[in-house]
Amino acid sequence: MSTRCFLPHCPCGSTSPQNSDIIDVEPCAAINAHDPDAEVVVYRCSWDTQHSPCGMFIEGAPRDILSHFRERHGIAMYAADADVQCRWSPCSMDRHLKMNSIARHIAWHLGIQFRCSRCGLTARDDVVRDHIRRNPGCADAVVQLVPGSGARRIVSA
Repeated sequence: MSTRCFLPHCPCGSTSPQNSDIIDVEPCAAINAHDPDAEVVVYRCSWDTQHSPCGMFIEGAPRDILSHFRERHGIAMYAADADVQCRWSPCSMDRHLKMNSIARHIAWHLGIQFRCSRCGLTARDDVVRDHIRRNPGCADAVVQLVPGSGARRIVSA
């Protein structure tokens, strides 16, 4: 069963399931959720600054992760080979990551994987893309997102 928007006198006209939660999402994710054909999947950010995990919900694409880190956590997009320490709570990695690897590392924390639409190979995004490029039988395949266990789907923004 759906109910009208929870905000009094709201003109949006949206409906959402009664068991839905109100979550704090990045504005771009909320905008994307207005597209009726889009399925917006978000994850809780656990980047920890001063013993307080962020908690905002972000989309899992690398560009969305990096945009969130730049805008909310002050992580400027340095050179690709610059070192960054992971502050995801909890992360046991004691070494620094290269800036060009941090989004892929965060996707690992989120449990996000990718799948070849032709043969079903499931791995990291770059591994699946390389697989499709190198295997003639999968040349017309697309990379499909496999959401992690903590994913939430936005049904109304």
